[in-house]
Amino acid sequence: MSFKWVLFFLALPLFAKELLLVSILPQKYFLKQLVGDRFVVEAMIPPGASPATYSIKPSQLQKIKKAKLYFTIGVPFEKAWLKRFASANPKLRFIDCAKYVRKYPLQGHTAHLDPHIWLAPNYVMQIARAMLGAIIAIDRMHAKEYLQNYKKFIQKVAAIDANIYTLFLQKNPKAFLVYHPSFGYFARSYGLRQIAIEKEGKEPKIKELLALIQKAKKLHIHTIFIEPQFPKKRALFLAKKIGAKVVTIDPLAYDWSENIVKVACAISGNCD
Repeated sequence: MSFKWVLFFLALPLFAKELLLVSILPQKYFLKQLVGDRFVVEAMIPPGASPATYSIKPSQLQKIKKAKLYFTIGVPFEKAWLKRFASANPKLRFIDCAKYVRKYPLQGHTAHLDPHIWLAPNYVMQIARAMLGAIIAIDRMHAKEYLQNYKKFIQKVAAIDANIYTLFLQKNPKAFLVYHPSFGYFARSYGLRQIAIEKEGKEPKIKELLALIQKAKKLHIHTIFIEPQFPKKRALFLAKKIGAKVVTIDPLAYDWSENIVKVACAISGNCD
């Protein structure tokens, strides 16, 4: 064998990392906490895109053909695309991240289950557990490492949960106003009331807005939360009427740990 061929083989990686796919960025964050650099992890829905309207690119379909596992979570994107993914890669295994949690109807959308389970720390622990089982099933050689990563991540999530709970005990918020009802599980976890501006995916009529104004004043709500993926015209109108500020929070941000604390700080009004 010539010297140039020796150099060529030395330059090759010992093995190609297998590809794991998820739908949204918070899932990628959770999965990376468990697998570290053992796998390549990619989210199909990019930053700033809506899980309700996003269409994949041809390059992403090529990744589907190479992926080992796909972790679902119940966002609308999956309903539109999972069958096509299965056709593109019959060997692709789909793992339901919600297999250990109970879902509830989306507020104001009674015909649909709320997919936003990643926004409640106690649910995140169950999401991680579903991911762990799937990863160990395909790579038992490194099971001990994944278990250690899982324990470390669960401890981190539990600490965040305790800090948020303590924050709410101190500030005692009762309710919060959002444009889209993404924080139902978060509210349920901490005894809060989520009030949504839109219903059934539609902006409220004037009569409904007036009712929201009265409700917000009665509950002493001084902050309205909007998401980058949704319009903010009605939120700005409400804010002006009740003397509230508008705060942008992104439920799809990658760094879940930082983002969920930011959400709790904004709701409590203690963001120092």
